[in-house]
Amino acid sequence: MPKRYSDEEFISAWKRLGSPKSVADALQLDLRSVYLRRNSIEARHGIVLETLTEGCGGRPKVTVPKQGFRAISDNIKGTVIIGSDGHFWPGERSVAFAAMVELIRELSPKMVIMNGDSFDGARISRHLPGGWANMPDVADELDAVRERHGEIEAVAPAGCPLIWPAGNHDSRFGARLAQGAPEYIRVKGFDIADHFPAWQFCWSIWLNNHTVVKHRYHQGLHAGYQNTLKSGKNIVTGHTHSMGSTMWADYNGVRWGVQTGTLSEMGPETDKFAYAEDNPANHSQGCAILTFADNGMLLEPEFCRVINGTAYFRGQAICSVGGKNKILPQKAAREKAA
Repeated sequence: MPKRYSDEEFISAWKRLGSPKSVADALQLDLRSVYLRRNSIEARHGIVLETLTEGCGGRPKVTVPKQGFRAISDNIKGTVIIGSDGHFWPGERSVAFAAMVELIRELSPKMVIMNGDSFDGARISRHLPGGWANMPDVADELDAVRERHGEIEAVAPAGCPLIWPAGNHDSRFGARLAQGAPEYIRVKGFDIADHFPAWQFCWSIWLNNHTVVKHRYHQGLHAGYQNTLKSGKNIVTGHTHSMGSTMWADYNGVRWGVQTGTLSEMGPETDKFAYAEDNPANHSQGCAILTFADNGMLLEPEFCRVINGTAYFRGQAICSVGGKNKILPQKAAREKAA
């Protein structure tokens, strides 16, 4: 059984050795565990454990204040994959989520962001129950979120930061406890972040000082337009369950308002959104893929979108309803077409 090390012991070893592999060898841990532990310690302590070994620098550097308000990353080049609004319930693995996992596996992103509302909080909602809707317990929901996030942790590249800007549904967890038992503030387990040590929680993360990712800002039909117009930044939001991007150009150049859709199953056959009273909604399942050029500039956003039960990205079917939700990964498709 591997020896357990305190945060202080791990930090000391990292500062002394400065290399994930050296730390793994010295502490007799596997390399992935070292990366996950580093991410969780950086999130809890608001520090950055730099890689000091020559030739191993250049990873996205994420600084998260201890209060968890705004995270900063100033070294993003390449791909960032962003999903949101999983509202994960027990026994559910949506096509959109399966596609996102496949894209993480294939594209090897520099960062993965789950932009809020992975946790649903059906039984602690302000909404009235939908008749006799079957709502899962909080404990069962937490297990479901751990399972889904664990899939992402398993396929994310080593050293890839895993970021979780909190959503309004995520906040239900701590809000209900704070209302009912305020004397227990700071007791471990009363904050949802305590249950997901591999993820760095924040309200927003700023990428290269020009792209803001947060769960929500404006709502409504023109949310993407309002968000980028009024923020003056590229801005990526979830919350509305709508998907798409709005370009805005002015004297400052071109910027984008991006909405990331939802990773959740939806429709009249699910109890999850019964509170919406079966009203029509401009919702779309999928995730967003951002690409940052070598100079750090954000290029035009791309999307993996579920259409009629199949997830598509760049014209290629990624996965579909049924089976293991995986029918044609891009690599296999390219090989088949060659």
